[in-house]
Amino acid sequence: MDMQIVMDDLRNMGIGRQYLGYKLVIKAVRMIMDDDNRLLCIKREIFLPLAAQEHCDWRTIERNLRTIIHRAWKINRDYLTILARYPMNQEPTVTEFVEILSEHAMRGRSK
Repeated sequence: MDMQIVMDDLRNMGIGRQYLGYKLVIKAVRMIMDDDNRLLCIKREIFLPLAAQEHCDWRTIERNLRTIIHRAWKINRDYLTILARYPMNQEPTVTEFVEILSEHAMRGRSK
């Protein structure tokens, strides 16, 4: 599955490969695109599997993803709002963020 759309979105929000959460976001989006029911229990379905892959605690995964979200919100919240396709008054949660990116990637893939 081509994740170039997600990588481009991250770059547009000021997020590069130097962030620990960069690859985690891509992996999380890929997991959600494979099965969007994972959004219903993100700790069990996303954080724990990623933590096992990365040999760390699930809270580390969550923290790294929140760092990415904070950066995206700080640098280019307008772009994030465009991707979301609804008004955003505060930083999205991890679940919202990966859902926004996965939806955008799926829309882009179907074009």
